[in-house]
Amino acid sequence: MRRRDLLIATLLAPLAAGTTRVVRAQTLRTVSLGLISPTAAMWPTFVGQELDVYKRYGLDPNFIFVGSVANCAQQLVAGGLDLGEVSSTQVIEATQGGGALRYVLEETDNPKYTFLAQKQYKKYADLKGKLVIIGGVNDITVIFTRKMFASGGLKFEDVDFTYAGGTADRYAALKSGSVAAAILAPPFSFRAASEGYTVLGTLSDVMPSFPFVGWAATDAYTRAHPDVVIAFIKAQLRATRWLTDPANRTKVIDILVKRSNASPDDAAKSYTEFVTGKSFSANGQTTPKTFATVLDALAQLKVLTPPLPPPTNFFDNRFVDRATAELAREPKA
Repeated sequence: MRRRDLLIATLLAPLAAGTTRVVRAQTLRTVSLGLISPTAAMWPTFVGQELDVYKRYGLDPNFIFVGSVANCAQQLVAGGLDLGEVSSTQVIEATQGGGALRYVLEETDNPKYTFLAQKQYKKYADLKGKLVIIGGVNDITVIFTRKMFASGGLKFEDVDFTYAGGTADRYAALKSGSVAAAILAPPFSFRAASEGYTVLGTLSDVMPSFPFVGWAATDAYTRAHPDVVIAFIKAQLRATRWLTDPANRTKVIDILVKRSNASPDDAAKSYTEFVTGKSFSANGQTTPKTFATVLDALAQLKVLTPPLPPPTNFFDNRFVDRATAELAREPKA
């Protein structure tokens, strides 16, 4: 009997071990992720949700719309979020304020904003003395607005401002008639143009590539959960690669229609702007040279005073480097 029991136990041991491995593989790690507004800039995340790539890397994401990059940065610093979508300028402001917030993944480095106005306004100069809506007092849209206004001979100080952190909210303000003009991102910019609002100008007309939006986390979180950060970056990079593959164009457009309530035509135009226009970072890395342009822009706004801090204070490429190396060893499918 003892020999038989020993034999059975020997035969069942691999099965038991295999069962244990399956259970462990199915245990997902929860991660809270802050989002701003359902625009085309969020396309990699939309793709990640649709393809369920987060589960592939053992994550159970909890996506939370927080309304503005300022709110997102505040919640990251306070520990209410694990990782969040934050503009380059907001990372600087949060870190300068003692938040130790850094980019771990650059996602969009070629913003696609358009200024749209009520139909009676035909050029930037017509906005003098009017109420215009942008992202925030020191928001990255201030930099863009100054550039766009200057191209049309309008001074920033000649306009009254109100603020809303997300493009969807700014579009709603334009629709309500409460503002004369709004700075909007796709697909809302295309929707407003199709509704007859005046296109005053686009950011790409006046400004070259500029670090725009990325995923940020505090130093405390990345130290405590490096495995979660790397897993998340792998999911985002895989989603971005699928998104930018021309073979997936039709599905990619359908995903934006579903996730942002865009029309198929506006989603197709957004594809041309963001995907064909190479707005999404191919490798997720931030470089000192490109980030220095953000510091310089904030210095011009007198948000920062020289001597400026080194760009490397505001990003950490170690996690994206590790994620990229691990992805290279994975099957492409």
